[in-house]
Parts: sequence; structure tokens; C-alpha cells
Amino acid sequence: MISDDLLPHVVEVEHPGSKTDRYGNTVDDWSASTRVEVAAWLQQNTGAEDTERRSAQIGEWLMLCNPWTTGGAELTVHGAARVHWNGAQFEVIGPPGPAYEPAALHHFEIRLKTVEG
Repeated sequence: MISDDLLPHVVEVEHPGSKTDRYGNTVDDWSASTRVEVAAWLQQNTGAEDTERRSAQIGEWLMLCNPWTTGGAELTVHGAARVHWNGAQFEVIGPPGPAYEPAALHHFEIRLKTVEG
């Protein structure tokens, strides 16, 4: 586990709820989402602009956080989740990367992307 004093950013991890669409498929339902506050470290890894067809700012970030539990169940960030921090909304890119110490899971490394514009 990463020490709490090394995780200064409090982020909200949002997971969608689910509903059944008219074809009987289970789909994400963001109107029934849940949010959990998590201590994390966030850092921007890359930044770019897309000015060809629009004026967009694109950033890729890395989020480090410890595993956490809610109601006794261990939770993590997955590809359908969103992360909110400091007024920005991030998409999760791929699955979380577990980082292990010799005996057990140490923390997660999660890639994030934000697009403005």
C-alpha cells in the first residue's frame, strides 16, 4: 500500500449503473451512477492539441491509488468508469495495472485521458 501522505489528491471514481435496453441487453446507465472518493496521485504524462477540425486539448494522465473497499467488497477502476478531479472529467484507458510487492497487491496504476473542446 502507498502511504496516505503520498496520495494528496482526492478524486471521485464514478461507476455507471446498469439497465436493460429495448432489445434485452444490459447497458451502462450514467443516470444511476455511484461515486466513491479515493485518495490518489495524479500526474499528466502527455498533452496535445487537435486544431485540424476543432480546438481540442488532449491530455493523458497517470493515477496511482491503493485498492479500496466499500461494504466489504474490493473495488477498483475499470474501463467503463470515469474519474473526476479538480473540475476535470477523465476517461479510463484500458484496465487498471496492478503493481505487486513480493507478498501481495501494492497499488493500482490507471491510465486516464481528458479531452476539452
